[in-house]
Amino acid sequence: MTPTDKLIAALSEAVAPVKRLPSPEVRAGKWLAFAACVVGVLVAMHGPRADLAIRFADPAFVVPWTASVLVGLTAAFAAFQMSVPGGKRTLELLPILPLAVWLGTLGTGCAAELSDMGRAAFGMSWVCFKFIVLTGSALGLAMALMLRKAAPLAPSRTLAMGALAAAAFASAGLELFHPLQTSTMVLVWHLGSVAFVTLAALPLGQRALGKSAY
Repeated sequence: MTPTDKLIAALSEAVAPVKRLPSPEVRAGKWLAFAACVVGVLVAMHGPRADLAIRFADPAFVVPWTASVLVGLTAAFAAFQMSVPGGKRTLELLPILPLAVWLGTLGTGCAAELSDMGRAAFGMSWVCFKFIVLTGSALGLAMALMLRKAAPLAPSRTLAMGALAAAAFASAGLELFHPLQTSTMVLVWHLGSVAFVTLAALPLGQRALGKSAY
């Protein structure tokens, strides 16, 4: 055996076996199941809103609510795909369409309400902000722990995508038990809170995921 062969044999003996991570789709599915359980428990604890059946018969509620759920689904899928080196960077564009629908449908209602009600359409709802930020942060932390096991080359964007998924699901869950009177309030307090959580995650990506950001 040559010295090179001996060196290779010595190095190979000291190497611990590496457990292969499940596919991004499987990991995304596990996180989505966890998020659904957490949001479901919180909705059950608060109790569904009294007019929920009526609201789900109203397209003005169903379309933006469904769009918010799709934002969460696509952003979660994109985040786990982005955590794999060599993944397609175009996956970051996945949430754009449902996000545009969410923003567009609420924006249309917002414009009509501002025309009829003026500043009274805005209202105040710190409950929304607190719930989305706290729940979104908890779900985002769970995702960050899962993403750390991979090797995201763009940790800031990856974590922000995960935060978008977490906050979108928190917003969708909140609407199941906490009614708001106007689309303007939903636009400001829900989408505003989602944006806050997402942007807050950007500077934390490198530290949270432990990779060099770009």
